[in-house]
Amino acid sequence: MKLSQTAEIRPAESYKIQSEMLGMKVDLLDPKDLVSTIIDRSKSSHAGYVCVTNVHQCMLTYDEPDFRAIVNGSDLAVPDSTVLRKAVAWRHRLQTPHSLKGADLMLELCAAAARERVPIALIGGRDDEILAKLKAELLRRWPTLQIVFAYSPPFRAPTPQEVLDLAAGINASGAQLVFVGLGCPKQERWMAQYKPLISAMMIGVGAAFDFNAGLVRPSPDWVHRAGLEWLWRLVSEPRRLGRRYLTTSPRFLWLLVRNRQPAR
Repeated sequence: MKLSQTAEIRPAESYKIQSEMLGMKVDLLDPKDLVSTIIDRSKSSHAGYVCVTNVHQCMLTYDEPDFRAIVNGSDLAVPDSTVLRKAVAWRHRLQTPHSLKGADLMLELCAAAARERVPIALIGGRDDEILAKLKAELLRRWPTLQIVFAYSPPFRAPTPQEVLDLAAGINASGAQLVFVGLGCPKQERWMAQYKPLISAMMIGVGAAFDFNAGLVRPSPDWVHRAGLEWLWRLVSEPRRLGRRYLTTSPRFLWLLVRNRQPAR
């Protein structure tokens, strides 16, 4: 989907499907309702988090009970993976419009936050330089967007005092919507840890920081609609992502067929 300054979402028939896939909950909402739901909860300073899920995350929830509890304890677990979305639709014998990519969902939320004057925070990025580029790009698109807090955490585990200090900083900033770009499963664990500590909605957006800062080339829309996002990223970053995509995707499809159950 081509994003403009206004970032309007094309009209689509409203739908909402609550399902599960290999033990992981899956929430399918049309993009317009998804954005409005997150923004509304942000405006009320609701403390919660949204997981943007894909096949890799689904397999982690299947293998790791503690991680499954984190994802299933989220407010919403929404797939940006066409493969995962189609698997849910196949199970329920349904057809749904295509979902937004995580990077595009972040931009749609930023556009809505600018319109609704919802202050945002950015947690993630590989370093401060990338975070600065992301902030500059978002403000170029939406000059009225309130980016009230930005932090690129160190790669080491934080101390208990650092956790409390960061939470205090986010709360003091007045941020109501927190974008977390730490990668899976680190960002999901981070959101679950900070949920009791901050009064804001959080959403884990993975590599969206790199895409939206202009550091990584996003895939064309037709690649996403065809369910070939994994192949695009594999070709783009074979050394980092090769093992993940060449092992998790075939295993996911095998388990999906083996464990297929009638739709509830």
